[in-house]
Amino acid sequence: MPIYAPTLPPSPDLHLGQPPALVIMRFDLARLWRQKIGRFFGFTFVAILLVKVGWIYGKYLMDTNQSLRPLQQFAQAILTQGAEFQAGLLNPAMYLLWFLVALVGGGLVARDTLYRVRPLMYAHPVAPRDYLLAKLGFASLLPFAILLPFAILPWLMSLLLAGTSGPVWVTAPLRLLPAMAVSSLLMGAIAVGASSMAATPRAGIGWVLGLVLGAGTLASMIHGLTGIQAVEGLNPVLLAEAWPQLMTGVERPLVTWLPTLLGTAFHIGLWTFVAARRTRPSEAVI
Repeated sequence: MPIYAPTLPPSPDLHLGQPPALVIMRFDLARLWRQKIGRFFGFTFVAILLVKVGWIYGKYLMDTNQSLRPLQQFAQAILTQGAEFQAGLLNPAMYLLWFLVALVGGGLVARDTLYRVRPLMYAHPVAPRDYLLAKLGFASLLPFAILLPFAILPWLMSLLLAGTSGPVWVTAPLRLLPAMAVSSLLMGAIAVGASSMAATPRAGIGWVLGLVLGAGTLASMIHGLTGIQAVEGLNPVLLAEAWPQLMTGVERPLVTWLPTLLGTAFHIGLWTFVAARRTRPSEAVI
């Protein structure tokens, strides 16, 4: 009796469905949602945001209520409403945001390395550039999404209560959104690059914090020994804070324009290159 070969299923159409990068990002988002990491951070960020919005409303009451005029003069003496105030809308969330990026971004690539997931992904129609784009995009969109309410809600509150004469500039979002995008991309690049060098998610968290704190300590030591302030452009924390200050026109920013541009380009280029090298198909096979 002849034996016939089994009929193979038709080859799938690779043009159907969502792009692989979006699928991977959606999977990372679902995994983050199941881990419930954002409960503590979410409560803290919401509390900081309420303080910011509450100050806008308090400023409106001091401007409209005559009995609060002495309090208004005192507030204007200790809290300026110029460029420093506009850039300060984002500053309270920056330090806490680095820890959240470390907790989330430290395991983005390291978890796939630990469980050897990348060989399975690359066996399917997932190119290494799609994988890198998904991880870098997720790690960058997370801090941007968290910072977005800090730039939009106080601006809306000021605009609704006092119009164009409110404490928040009418053009504040046009200045803060580009600064947030660059700072978020900086955070995402460092997180993905550090995670690609780690073997476990816990080690990835240590890598992210070690790179951020180590680069900041090194920059501070060189600055203290040589007196060259431009070296602070190597500090990722100061770079993330300097972008809102530069975009809003603060007179004395933490880092000036040229060191900020060079330092940001250096970190994004270096850690994206490291992540691209560490996520090649040859590195996925152990």
